[in-house]
Amino acid sequence: MLVKAFKEDYDLKFKGLQVEGPASPKDFLDWSARLKKWCREEQAKKEEHTTSGYDVSSLKWAQSSYIQPHVMAHDLFLFDPKTNKYTVDRYLNDAEERYGKIDSVVVWPSFANLGCDSRNTEDFFRCLPGGTHGIRSLVDEFHSRNIKVVFPVLSWDKGTRDPQASWSYILPRLFKEFNVDGMLTDASHFTQDYWMNSLAIGHPLVYQSQGSDEKSDVNEAEIMRWNTVSMVKYDSKSRIPTVATRKLIEPKHMGFASHKWCRNKTQMIQHAFFNGIGIEMWENVFGTWNQVTPRDGEALRRTSSILRCFGSDFLANSEWEPHCPCVRWESVYSSKFRHYKNKEQLLWTFINKGPVEAVGHQIVVNYHIGLQFYDVWRGKEIFPDNIVDGLATISFDIEAHGYGCIFATPDVAMLPEGFEILLKTMHICSKTSLLSYPIANAILWQELDQVTVSSFSSETPCGMVRIEGGDFEFIVKGLEEGGLGNAEYPGVDVRYPWEYQASRFHAPYQMRLQPFYIDPYPVTESEFKEFMDATDYKPADPTNFLKHWIGGCYPPSRANKPVTHVSIEDARAYAAWAGKRLPHEWEWQYVAQAGQQYRIYPWGSKWDSNMVPEPYTGRDRLYPDHPPADVDANVDGRSPFGVYDLVGNVWQWTDVYVDEHSRAAIIRGGSYYKPDSNKYFPQAYRNDEHGKYLLMSPSVDRCGTIGFRCVKDTEESAAVFGNCAF
Repeated sequence: MLVKAFKEDYDLKFKGLQVEGPASPKDFLDWSARLKKWCREEQAKKEEHTTSGYDVSSLKWAQSSYIQPHVMAHDLFLFDPKTNKYTVDRYLNDAEERYGKIDSVVVWPSFANLGCDSRNTEDFFRCLPGGTHGIRSLVDEFHSRNIKVVFPVLSWDKGTRDPQASWSYILPRLFKEFNVDGMLTDASHFTQDYWMNSLAIGHPLVYQSQGSDEKSDVNEAEIMRWNTVSMVKYDSKSRIPTVATRKLIEPKHMGFASHKWCRNKTQMIQHAFFNGIGIEMWENVFGTWNQVTPRDGEALRRTSSILRCFGSDFLANSEWEPHCPCVRWESVYSSKFRHYKNKEQLLWTFINKGPVEAVGHQIVVNYHIGLQFYDVWRGKEIFPDNIVDGLATISFDIEAHGYGCIFATPDVAMLPEGFEILLKTMHICSKTSLLSYPIANAILWQELDQVTVSSFSSETPCGMVRIEGGDFEFIVKGLEEGGLGNAEYPGVDVRYPWEYQASRFHAPYQMRLQPFYIDPYPVTESEFKEFMDATDYKPADPTNFLKHWIGGCYPPSRANKPVTHVSIEDARAYAAWAGKRLPHEWEWQYVAQAGQQYRIYPWGSKWDSNMVPEPYTGRDRLYPDHPPADVDANVDGRSPFGVYDLVGNVWQWTDVYVDEHSRAAIIRGGSYYKPDSNKYFPQAYRNDEHGKYLLMSPSVDRCGTIGFRCVKDTEESAAVFGNCAF
């Protein structure tokens, strides 16, 4: 008799934290044997001298966290800027209606704005509405719905204000203060000092890292002792599902399939269901809405319900067998999970990656009298056929690009908790095929939040410059990247009133501006003090309002510097008092580019550092020692229209755009503050570029590098709604 030996030298192909599956069933045994050998080799590298995150009872929730959405703190479903309150119930009710139960959530501050001034990661958290009390109340509301909360950190934040201690020391203590459950990084792993610090202060955290496609010499088995969760961008180009390698090394490790920008998430959901791991859901991607489609939402609801019911008793068992041979192996793929105690209880998850329904025989299994089989996806018991020599065939149908699930159990064994309820639910749900749900998602409609017309006069107001206006071509682009590079993506940036959807790359638009007046300089500290004295203005939320002032007044040396640490609401209040308004972006740009001269910079076509203030690149906070320059310090950098300080000193507020989930301001001109990394908020010194600044609450929005100037309407511009008659 010939016995075929397994090829333990089978060539495994790794892609970051994934490994390719066997090309066909004939390769399965060789592939599986080599994979098991590789696992043993990796597990042997593990050191046993430290406490593992899997051993801490308060952290075991991560092993059964299957749906984890990422939400921006500024999302209008989570925060109401009118009441300055968090609205957790509104956010959760909407999400659960669309794609089912949530297990944990990652809450992002407006990190897209990081680097606009010197505030660092800790500062951004601390200036969220309500401070520590407000953040704890937010976390408590999620906890009341049995949802764990994870806060993100950015490994590259090494150019803003120096925190004077390591992040591994600061952040575990900060997050203990907020009572959060975990911490997420965009790096490949957290270093061990994060873990040891959280243990030392009695608040162990779940540490969640970002998988990388780059090769690394790091000891995966060792770092997974405290990096108990990871995110991996699945390989969407592979016909054969890839296998999560960290789960192979440590079955209790939870992985999340992730792809924030993909619109059709079917392949991502299939990847997670096949591997028995979670899904990381991005819908509000730093202000760009990418809503899960109704079809994917229903698939998430069903697959996560199944994974949640069987849980870590099955899915965190070391006897996981990915790529069990299937009858229709060209398009149908399966994983087998065994109960950690009752070895006869088996769970198979199936995915159909083909464009047609897979009908009939699907898999051959071991069989003996007393085994019961359930088609969990359709919520009913099924019966094997072709029973011969201890083998049987399981037959059921899997719709195109669909899912299946089979559960085998001895007839006397205890069923998983909630199994009967799951069957009833799936029986009802499966009567409607996933293909009957729409696969499209909508790009949200954006609008200007307000159109203001100031009082007008036939005479030039004192101290203002008259701009005659005229025809010109408005050409501009947004600079926010979000990992997209130069690729276009619908919904990024803003939608101008004449456009049909938001986009970073705006088509040139021919417009006519009516005459208007503009301040020759940004509003100064002394001018804003006059407003304060005249009106006794007090913002509803005073956090960070003029925080560089002392005793209600600016430092004497700052009288002629542009006022900063004012929100868009504060700036509009000043403009209304002065009988003016904030400029529209196209008015600001018309002045900066000298109308039809289309200058790239106010002074000409080439960048000249002598025309702007000297940039500050240090790591001290900006106040009191590193303020902007006086508004008249760089007279040679003025526009030919006689308007000064347009570029390179402080950003300037213009328009605000709002959609159903986000508010964002367009700021122009760039600033003197340049932290040392290209990952921070991008500068927009050119006249054909703008910055998009996410808005949440005045406490967060007030910035040390954003000021404003005003415009005033003429009778002609007032007649066209302040040059906004689109």
